[in-house]
Amino acid sequence: MGWKPTGQPTVRRQRDRWVVRVDGIDSETGKHRPRQLGTYSSRRSAQAAASSFAAAGEFGGERGTVGLLVEEWAASRVDVGANTRVMYEWAAGHIVRDLGAIRIDRLDRQDVARWLDGLAAGGELSRRSIQILRMVLRAALADAVESGQLRRSPAARVGMPRQIAKVDREPEADAWTEDEVQRFLDAIAGHRWAVPVQLCVHYGLRRSELLGLRWSDVDLHNGVVRIERGLTEVHGQRHWTDAKTARFRRPVPIDPATAAALAAHRKYQLEERLAAGPRWSDHDLVVATKTGSPVSPTNFNRTLQRLVSLADVPRLTSHGLRHTAATHMVRHADDIGEIRAAADLLGHSPDMLMRTYAHALPESVRTVTDKIGRRVQPTSR
Repeated sequence: MGWKPTGQPTVRRQRDRWVVRVDGIDSETGKHRPRQLGTYSSRRSAQAAASSFAAAGEFGGERGTVGLLVEEWAASRVDVGANTRVMYEWAAGHIVRDLGAIRIDRLDRQDVARWLDGLAAGGELSRRSIQILRMVLRAALADAVESGQLRRSPAARVGMPRQIAKVDREPEADAWTEDEVQRFLDAIAGHRWAVPVQLCVHYGLRRSELLGLRWSDVDLHNGVVRIERGLTEVHGQRHWTDAKTARFRRPVPIDPATAAALAAHRKYQLEERLAAGPRWSDHDLVVATKTGSPVSPTNFNRTLQRLVSLADVPRLTSHGLRHTAATHMVRHADDIGEIRAAADLLGHSPDMLMRTYAHALPESVRTVTDKIGRRVQPTSR
């Protein structure tokens, strides 16, 4: 169980003898462990023995390995977005490194469970990352079952480890308080992206949605921003993503003050366009460089972190801005109808919003109990 072959038997000379050996790995440690199958007096007898071992089906080459299976599975996922493809490639790389040399018909349930337990104890990957690795391995092995390469998947019934070692990362706030939100917005008021960033802080736009937002999607007269596409970055290359679902593709009504601020931002951007002259590249973007080009997500993140440091508020990523918006929407909702409206604004399902932001509900629960208290009439004995 601890040793797995990773190749075909080979013949090599060792002093005055001929040795048949096969490469393999210790499946518990992942270390390379070749194994000697026999020693023979002549090359012919060693080659005959190697052929016999191979014919017995005990050993296999690269074609039947977990690594090749997973790489082929990841490469075949052409019906997903660019970020999802990168996630699959990342997962495939981890699987190839740890299990890739094992023949798929030699991989067993204990190998998979031991691998997952090792990832959980390593303290380098989060629970979500380990779930992705498990999902990709299971999907690739399920394909192998469907194509007839395997009778059953050894990963099908292997669950997630119960305990995951905590990943050592720089602390990050879950969400800003209302005072911290105001301090941040006051500190960045003079920045050229201050107004668009408010759409993330108050309305929970995703980074990709903000960077892909066009002026043609903004109706300042009626106070509505339409989310139609996003801008992502994969391996340093920009990718425009069209909205695939009705929840992603959504109108976001904005308040009059935000609409007025966006109008002022547009006027400022027109001044930048005049200053740029022929260098201006018109993409109709609400967030753009000083020459009108799209802003890469990486550069947006760098700028955001500088602004966060300037405001002297807890560290928060672009996703943290969305998390902040959602937290305050849930916290200040008066009824289930407002929870549903908040979910629509964020492009979430109501049940997902409730599960993800349950931490914001106690304040709302207290509001409900206070209202019950006002309705209850004191009874006299």
